[in-house]
Amino acid sequence: MNLAEIYDEYLQSMSIEKVRDPERLFVTDVGSCTRRVALRMKGAARTPATKENRSMWDLAEYIEETLMKALDCKGLLCEYQAPINIIDRDNWGGRLDIVRYVSETDKRTQIVEVKTERSNALARKADGTLSKPHPKPNHVMQATIYDHYYDYEGEHLDPVLWYAARGGSNPSLECDVTPEWEPIVALMDELEAVRKALPELPPMLPKQPKLTSYDKVLKYAPDYRCSYCDYRGVSCFPDMSEPAWATDGPNFRFTAKADKEVIAEWALAEAKDALLAAL
Repeated sequence: MNLAEIYDEYLQSMSIEKVRDPERLFVTDVGSCTRRVALRMKGAARTPATKENRSMWDLAEYIEETLMKALDCKGLLCEYQAPINIIDRDNWGGRLDIVRYVSETDKRTQIVEVKTERSNALARKADGTLSKPHPKPNHVMQATIYDHYYDYEGEHLDPVLWYAARGGSNPSLECDVTPEWEPIVALMDELEAVRKALPELPPMLPKQPKLTSYDKVLKYAPDYRCSYCDYRGVSCFPDMSEPAWATDGPNFRFTAKADKEVIAEWALAEAKDALLAAL
């Protein structure tokens, strides 16, 4: 066997899925596609993980573990991979990444959620701002839930999200999280309703307008979560076409397929002034 085969075989042996209650809900389900969660709970068929997926997960775990060891060396590590006790809901689980001490003398604690991304996701524009918005909403939701259920004596600060580039070519990013609990309650309730309704499945995620080509073309595209869903094309079959609804931005010309009502609602919500002006 060559080295790549040995490495891939080891990764596969280490990533065998644990036997779990199929209807158990997890903190990471909050903010995700409810149809995908339902398909998982039903044990629906999906695309197997590739060698590339496993290598990516392996590297992500290594980065998280390295941060943990770095904190430990400075005497700042409080907990690592700590399970969360969701005492007020049935059959939920979760495990936060890291809890750190503020300093060697200040024993207040802070939850640190580690997220790894492709290097280009953390690229900066010429003015120094990020090319893609951070923190991501579903990551904020996860950190908020961990903060709400975290059980530790003493005061703890609001959590942070630490984004690290897997390729290493862009600097990491630390984002403060301001927990907002009420919206999370509604999302957790929604997931419990999905579980109660099984085997019925929630609808597919709807398409939505998306600006591409440096904001010069408006397309009607599938939800971004469909593009990396491992149930797509196996147990779920969304329409992945992306018809152009407007071209030649910022002075947009609309195509015959364009639904101007949908465009107006989306442009207003997303503060897309050029589209609103063209409408």
